Amino acid sequence: MRTLLLIVFASVFFNAATLRAEPKKGNIHPKVRIDFSERFRMVTWDNAVGLADSAAAGNAFTRHRTGIAGQWFPNGRFECALKLTNEFRYYFVPENREFDFGEIIIDQLYIKWNNSAVLPGTLTLGRQNIILGEGFIVMDGHPLDGSRSVYFNAARFDWKLSQKDKLILFYAYQPETDNILPVIHDCDAPLIEQPEEGMGAYFTGKLKRTNLDIYFIRKNIKDTDTRPTESSINTFGARIVHPAAEYLTATAEGAYQFGKYGDADRSAFGGYFYLTYRTDWTSYLPKSFTAGAVCLSGDNPSTTHREAWEPIFGRWPKWSESYIYTLVRENGVAYWTNLISLYGKARFVISPELKFGFDYHHLMASREPIADRPFPGGNGKTRGNLFIGKLSFQINSRMTGYLLWEKFEPGSYYFNNADGYNWARIELSFKV
Repeated sequence: MRTLLLIVFASVFFNAATLRAEPKKGNIHPKVRIDFSERFRMVTWDNAVGLADSAAAGNAFTRHRTGIAGQWFPNGRFECALKLTNEFRYYFVPENREFDFGEIIIDQLYIKWNNSAVLPGTLTLGRQNIILGEGFIVMDGHPLDGSRSVYFNAARFDWKLSQKDKLILFYAYQPETDNILPVIHDCDAPLIEQPEEGMGAYFTGKLKRTNLDIYFIRKNIKDTDTRPTESSINTFGARIVHPAAEYLTATAEGAYQFGKYGDADRSAFGGYFYLTYRTDWTSYLPKSFTAGAVCLSGDNPSTTHREAWEPIFGRWPKWSESYIYTLVRENGVAYWTNLISLYGKARFVISPELKFGFDYHHLMASREPIADRPFPGGNGKTRGNLFIGKLSFQINSRMTGYLLWEKFEPGSYYFNNADGYNWARIELSFKV
């Protein structure tokens, strides 16, 4: 079976690379649109979670996500949408993982209303995606199902203040499992560790040549039988994008958090800064360089306060697809906190259909690891070095893909003789 799957995959992948014909475009009706998407991934890594070769904790699997969506536009003011999604995996390693087709979920179900005579903006009610800024604060409503979906059960209002300025108001509720809407082949797949509630105001506008975002977001984490600690986080922050020179752009975002973690008071901060220089060099030389830093505060166990940065709704692979798994045993998958990164990026445009990017992160921690925990188990602040290479290709306007490789070399933050890992993914996506 494994050999057959590999042969089928290789056939699809390499034959697809020769396809150049464009599929026909157009809605099935002037007021109705149907979209279909298929994403195929093959993923493998050796010991990204535990950093120990002796644990034989490698993984190799295929990952298949199918989505079909419909939109109805009865008039110029209303939009109704429904999307169904399924994702399943087939494991080669470990061999004892049983096959499961997975759930078919309602990924999107919303009504959007835009009537300037009644409301100065757009109201969206229902299950929807909400991505604000670069996704540092708001991107994924439930990280435990990976990239199967990122929806929020939410009410959102985009208030148009002027031609350049907008205020986004939203409220969202995220349960531990999908118990709000029907699920086909319900497996009680976990979405989040504890039920969460979020609300916020996000202003986005322009000051001369500078793009400016300012926001306040409140998040409440409910208690459960297995996790009895309630939490509340208030986050004030801002993001700017400024053209510093003709080819140079500066981007920065920073936020401060306060609130409660059980009976303890919160006080945390997080942010990032980077400069991007765009060149006019030829195809085989870099088209852009980026240098930047990330800083997310960590908890100080000697105080009664909670100083660790809370990623709010930002638990997704913003900086790395592989390192989110190394974070599992600290706080949870993609739980970005107690982190400092000094990084650089180079981007190449080999042809309009072929691009390559290389990233390097020197990872550190704001605080040393807790001494009595076996993982991370070190006594320093150096997490290690992370290398990322990505080759992206476009076959036509409907079919894209990439090859991704990541390598991590652990430092003194981890236990003695911690092993590094290699992580790789091949993806092919089709949309129509």
